[in-house]
Amino acid sequence: MPNDFARLPERPRADDLVVEVPAFEDDRPQPEPAPPAAAPELVAATEFARTSHAPATIRRTQVRAAVWIAGVPIAALVVIAVVQVLFAR
Repeated sequence: MPNDFARLPERPRADDLVVEVPAFEDDRPQPEPAPPAAAPELVAATEFARTSHAPATIRRTQVRAAVWIAGVPIAALVVIAVVQVLFAR
């Protein structure tokens, strides 16, 4: 019976290590083009106006995640504490 551990396995081909990810169409609304760079005050005013009324999607997502990460365990501890206080008598 030959010893199969006497030699190393063959080197993998680069094609075997490639993972293809299907592309998707980005249908998010695109921002307006920036004004000419010759007017820095106009660029700053345009960016401020654009961000002042735009929904803060990243911030909203972070708040939602923080509520789940911190709020759910705290709420569970409050429920456990209330049950222990009620049944301690």
